[in-house]
Amino acid sequence: MSVATVRAPFLDYTSFTAEEAPAPTPMRAPPMARSPFLSVYELDGQPAEAPYDDPAREAYAELLNQLHDEEFDEALYELESHARGLHDQQLAMGATRADADRLLTQHFAQLIHESEAMVDAMAREFGTRDEASLQEHEFDSFLDSYTPTTPLEPEFENLFGSLLKKVGNMAKAAAGAAWKGIKTVALGPLFGQLRKLLNPIIQMVLKRALGALPASVRPLAQKLAEKLGLAKPAAAPAPAAMAPATPDAAALDAAAAAASAPAADASGTAVQAPAGAEAPTPQQEFDQLIASAFLAQNEDELNLEAAQWQNEYANGSVPVFAELDDARERFIQELNELREGESAEPYIQNFLPAVLPALQLAMRVIGRDRVIGFLSPLLAKLIGNLVGPANAPALSKAIINSGFKLLNLEMSEAEQAGLAGSAVAATVEETISRVAALPDYVLAREDLLEGFALEAFEQAAAANLPAVFSEATYRRRPDLLEGGVNAGWVMLPLRGRKRYKRCTRAFKVRVSPHMAEEVESFEAAPLSEYLEDTLGVAAGAELEAEVHLYEALPGTTLADIARGERETLGPGLTDEANATQLHPLTPTAAAVLLGRPGLGRTGPLDARRPAVGQRFYHLALPGRRPLAVADPHGHPGHRARLRRRLHVNVTLDCVQDQVRVCLFLSEVKAQTLAVQLRQQVNVGVISAAMRNTIAPRLQRMFSGPMPRRLHLVHAALPPGTPASQALRNLPRVAAGLFAQKLQGWMVQGYAEFLRTQSQALLAATQDPADGVTLQFTLEHPPGLKALCQAAVQPGSAGASDAAAGSAAEPVVRVAVVAGHRCA
Repeated sequence: MSVATVRAPFLDYTSFTAEEAPAPTPMRAPPMARSPFLSVYELDGQPAEAPYDDPAREAYAELLNQLHDEEFDEALYELESHARGLHDQQLAMGATRADADRLLTQHFAQLIHESEAMVDAMAREFGTRDEASLQEHEFDSFLDSYTPTTPLEPEFENLFGSLLKKVGNMAKAAAGAAWKGIKTVALGPLFGQLRKLLNPIIQMVLKRALGALPASVRPLAQKLAEKLGLAKPAAAPAPAAMAPATPDAAALDAAAAAASAPAADASGTAVQAPAGAEAPTPQQEFDQLIASAFLAQNEDELNLEAAQWQNEYANGSVPVFAELDDARERFIQELNELREGESAEPYIQNFLPAVLPALQLAMRVIGRDRVIGFLSPLLAKLIGNLVGPANAPALSKAIINSGFKLLNLEMSEAEQAGLAGSAVAATVEETISRVAALPDYVLAREDLLEGFALEAFEQAAAANLPAVFSEATYRRRPDLLEGGVNAGWVMLPLRGRKRYKRCTRAFKVRVSPHMAEEVESFEAAPLSEYLEDTLGVAAGAELEAEVHLYEALPGTTLADIARGERETLGPGLTDEANATQLHPLTPTAAAVLLGRPGLGRTGPLDARRPAVGQRFYHLALPGRRPLAVADPHGHPGHRARLRRRLHVNVTLDCVQDQVRVCLFLSEVKAQTLAVQLRQQVNVGVISAAMRNTIAPRLQRMFSGPMPRRLHLVHAALPPGTPASQALRNLPRVAAGLFAQKLQGWMVQGYAEFLRTQSQALLAATQDPADGVTLQFTLEHPPGLKALCQAAVQPGSAGASDAAAGSAAEPVVRVAVVAGHRCA
């Protein structure tokens, strides 16, 4: 099948005129040998005879659980957002990337220095004392009274306070009796190694902010697995494998470390994770390094391992997203400067290799070079009528007329003329991501690839370009105008590195209470919760709003979008705070709010790691701003922040045969509950409302889309394996049934708690702290042991046992504390 025989409007439309480009050349390379993705650990089969109740493994699993702190994750995210903002500001002002990198490193030197000084102070206080004599209250007293040696920059305070708490948790664990049979190195040397960890971990956050994929702790995790008897010693790599990897290969290896294939929604829209999306978070890496120090046999081993991972962190990052940013800027400029009759093929061929490493992809059958060689001439032909001196002005005008001028962005004439090049670059970039996500059987056959590539381009063009054809063309091919809306998606900011796309159209909507209940935001929370908890909208109110739409590029965070949209979202808040005003534009949300389901895209429910191509919306409500709250206890390092929204955290503790659930009630929900208790509302009515709140969250959590809220403590889980990866081994029906049982146990425990301890709950709601935390502990829940077995042994009988469970009921304890206590 040749392109010329396909009914493709982009090849023959008459809105713009251009000479017909030559036919695409055939594929230029033979098929490559299959190169399957490997898992992080080549365990060669977990030893079936190894007991799961090994003390060292149990202690390791419990240590990681004890060290994890949700607020530390939040602080690291804020730090990364702040660093990215400073870096982007320097680039927009004309600084070279090298200069911007250097200035950012200098800016963060104070944080590193004060963090090291804090560990030194703690080492002087506790490092030389007899660990048996240390009491937990001594650590708490030190943490409460410690202040930095110099006043910190405001943006560092939150992380420093969280880091102080983190180090204190490590010290408590090191001095605790639970680790006496495992930890052989004294507390003093542990503080010394912890000090050496601080700079690499902060540098990891900075590298992520600068658009790099830092090296993971895979070698460290392998050593930990060997020490714990969960893996055989890794074989030495062959000499050829020691050769330095190209940036592209290294980036793909980093993506391959945690996942296997890109995801797409049911409509075929290319929505996929960026490279490294499932890699461990900086906190997970930090905790593994601490655990490694605990398991060191002596100080010499501790020092040797510390030197090894310090060297790895220093040299092991790949600037994947930074290189894509640079390549995109060059490509846009080249398209804008294209001469009459000049083909864009060589520029496309230079641009495409920078796109692939930024995506979580695997060209397993034919290889990236072969796909690029095939796509470059095809795409050059398809965009021929959109670029060049004769055609680009018409496309730029179409973008402006589609609503872009209503975005109130100040633009020079040169920037307006350059809109065409930016839109075409976005179309080419999305096309390659769609093609790269095609199944192997398509990529392996030229005849299939040609047709599928043409379809991918048309879908990408429909998603990025405004109407450029006649009305008759769109009547015949309505799929060429996404959602039936004449709008473009423009890459922003206009000056500096592109971070996101914005739709040129804004939509006036009326949001009814029923609509707000129907639309889901992140973590399966209804939009109504955001309106009530964050904006203070009264329950049941109808709202007039303006909806603005955005789309993520590779490496985008919601804070990046918020940074570029401060005028729309509102000044006065940090970027990460403003990011909470963005919600996923799923097909359901687009249908309910806009009546245009085709504009929506399915994506992950985790706001921290958006997918490439995932879309979001902001409800602009006149006179409504997010509610902020200051820390009422005056803890050092805590700044004013937004009120927290309701959320649920679940820990499956296979070591203790226990499930722990943290249900945080927002201040609005807590006060509503207090009113109900004072009015002596029926316990069943209150419990039913709680069930309706947790049911969708638990189901989504156990089906995979909410990995950040679900933790697995298991003695047989190899180091570095995320809980979400282990739970993929479970049949969905088994996980779903366990979630239903957990929901039932929690509702019963909650009802009993309301009946017997309502005064404790009322007292917590009267505390000035933001919100209330309900802590559920379920002892020996039926089915948990089988679920744990199935999670680490795929195909075992445990999955059916977890679903079946037994008629026994677990012991459910419920405690209440004021404020957020889900650490």
